Amino acid sequence: MKRILIFTGIICMAAAVLLGGVVGGFFLNPRLITSVAFGVNTAPVELPLRVSFKDRAPDAKTSSIVSAADAFLGSLDTTQRDAATYSFSDNEQRSKWSNFPEGMIPRGGLRIGTLSEQQYVLMDTLIAEFMSEDGVRNIDYQLAAERTFPTDDPFGEYGVDKFYVAFLGEPSETQPWMFQFGGHHLGINITVYGADVTFSPMLTGGQPLDIDYEGKRVFIIQNEVDAAQAVLESLTDLQKADAVRGDTAINLLLGPGEYGTIVAPEGVKGSDLSLKQKNLLISLIQTRLGFINDNDNAAKMQTVMAELDDTYFGWWGPQDAPGFAYYRITAPSTVIEYAPQDTLAESPEQEHAHSMFRNPSNDYGAAWIGAK
Repeated sequence: MKRILIFTGIICMAAAVLLGGVVGGFFLNPRLITSVAFGVNTAPVELPLRVSFKDRAPDAKTSSIVSAADAFLGSLDTTQRDAATYSFSDNEQRSKWSNFPEGMIPRGGLRIGTLSEQQYVLMDTLIAEFMSEDGVRNIDYQLAAERTFPTDDPFGEYGVDKFYVAFLGEPSETQPWMFQFGGHHLGINITVYGADVTFSPMLTGGQPLDIDYEGKRVFIIQNEVDAAQAVLESLTDLQKADAVRGDTAINLLLGPGEYGTIVAPEGVKGSDLSLKQKNLLISLIQTRLGFINDNDNAAKMQTVMAELDDTYFGWWGPQDAPGFAYYRITAPSTVIEYAPQDTLAESPEQEHAHSMFRNPSNDYGAAWIGAK
């Protein structure tokens, strides 16, 4: 079915190119075509912002992030800097991230394929300030996976050169600003406001998931798949009756374009778990939130721990095929989804998955920057 949908989407795109005229003008918008063909929400984020913002005190991590951001932006020429920077209020740019490639969901920002070697190093330095070692490694894995795609595809526009970096607002230690990095199957959206940093929404996952990286065979999501299976297998039959919600995997509920969507908590509740089971759930959460730098991850994990008893773990799909079931962790300030795209009928190994993290109470830093 998935292959049929992809084929249908490509046919729609091809038809749009041939139509021309007024109707063609409508269909030549890749975001609209993708929306119609694949049923995804591509609308800009609706986030009214405050008129002004009070200064907030930074911490040492914010200072080092801003220093790295200034160094990268300072290396750009005027044309590059104009491409990389947006108004902080630009909600259309906020929404420009997706699991789809550039040809289906055009990004905004500076294409990293245009960077010099020195500029690329400075960009990597900035990303390393934001992310942990695991987070940087995951991005490297995503780029390695992207290099397996043909770069001459007329519709998809795949390739590492089609990944983008963007800034909403000017990097500041005291005022809010936003950093974006991503492309096909990767959307890193980070809002900084003084010492406070949110990484919501964050899209990871990947395709293919089984890659060659630095001379080794790597399954990109191995740690997460193993940790999710460990949580499921730790449950008693009674707990599984609550946790397992269906026999078939479902798709993301909080993916691209779903700002403001609220999902009901489903599954087994944290307060009904043993200490050992809670620790396994914490370990699973960390396989995703562990992509965040240690300083900001520690702050986020404090919230995770405080909300653990009010956290739900739900499972949709086979119980004995790691990587082929959807799972969701739902808490007041944390929603984590894993959505496999291959079924067992299509592939003996999972090669395509979408993973989401959102903080429904502070997506894009809305709790800090949103108009009251």
